[in-house]
Amino acid sequence: MPTFVHHDLRLVNPSFASPLVDVVTDLEHLRRAQLKATTPWPVFKQLKQVFHVLESLASARIEGNHTTLTDYVEARIAAPATGQSAITSDSFREIENIERAMQQVESSLTPGSDISEKIIRGLHSTTVDSLEREGDRTPGAYRNDRVSIVQANHAPPEFIQVPGYMTELVNFINRADAPKYDLIKVALAHHRFAWVHPFFNGNGRVVRLLTYAMLIKYGFRVDMYDRLLNPAAVFCADRNRYYSMLARADEGTDASLEEWCHYVLVGVRDEIKKVDRLSDHAYLTSRILLPALAYARERQLVTAQEHAILTVAVEKGIAKARDLEPAMPSRNAAHRTYQLKKLVQNRMLLPTKENGRRYTIGFIHATLIRGVIPALAAEGFISNALNTAAAEA
Repeated sequence: MPTFVHHDLRLVNPSFASPLVDVVTDLEHLRRAQLKATTPWPVFKQLKQVFHVLESLASARIEGNHTTLTDYVEARIAAPATGQSAITSDSFREIENIERAMQQVESSLTPGSDISEKIIRGLHSTTVDSLEREGDRTPGAYRNDRVSIVQANHAPPEFIQVPGYMTELVNFINRADAPKYDLIKVALAHHRFAWVHPFFNGNGRVVRLLTYAMLIKYGFRVDMYDRLLNPAAVFCADRNRYYSMLARADEGTDASLEEWCHYVLVGVRDEIKKVDRLSDHAYLTSRILLPALAYARERQLVTAQEHAILTVAVEKGIAKARDLEPAMPSRNAAHRTYQLKKLVQNRMLLPTKENGRRYTIGFIHATLIRGVIPALAAEGFISNALNTAAAEA
């Protein structure tokens, strides 16, 4: 029978020979490194939206949401075409809620910001908003009754203890410890939140948002030309291992907590290194965007003329109207204008300024996202788990 055993919330101090030290060292380098991004900001901003979807879907899938990435992408494409939201099912709304909560994190936090209980409760309220299966009867409020964790030996503390434990956790997160502990605290706080289980429902989704928030707090910038972060991918790739590592950390020993920290931070490091490649426009062009255009052309989602224009836009990054003229050699000025206007209306070509004459490729909420997704998957940016027909039992 699951039982509650108190463990003090504390830092771990790995030995010099510990593999955790190597991982923290790698992450410290990534945290301080200035990315030399060559991907144009309008394109990078779209990638950021794609990764918000991936992060949100991964977090929902861990909790048993059966929606596939393909299903969700098709719904998002349909929304602008119909003029109405296609996000009507409970499963789709759950993913959209997490996306909105991620935007809350980014709008309320910058490196060095405190993470308050108010912020955490606000994330919970957004995450469970208007949901039936995965909602909560007290959105944004700590639970006022006992809860259990399925298939866990750990029983969360009694509800009367939750406010005290959460105050302790927030103080731990915001405490001015030596910077060398920052990344270890990301992992420790993730486990502690899950261990407290402060809400009736939505704890898993909120704790992964908290991890995202802590990475920003501790210096991984996500504004402008900085980083794409996708920490839920760490846990979604192997959900059973995620739960098993949480259970190991529930033992509360220094050794078990160190193992947990190593597991989390290795995943975060590897994910950051992988995603950082997308800031290189040459890599993004050759491995993602041009294959996406080829995918669209092969399936006759775009015409040969549209493919030629969009190829120039991709290769230029930001293309002037005259840069696109060679892709329409047999067309007169009026027809070229018509072709560009049509692509803009279909959101496959985006003016960098309203009514401007400089364009970039548009692949969010457009036909082209259908090709971007398999290209990202082929390069290892998308877990197979996100496109299986059903989540693991």
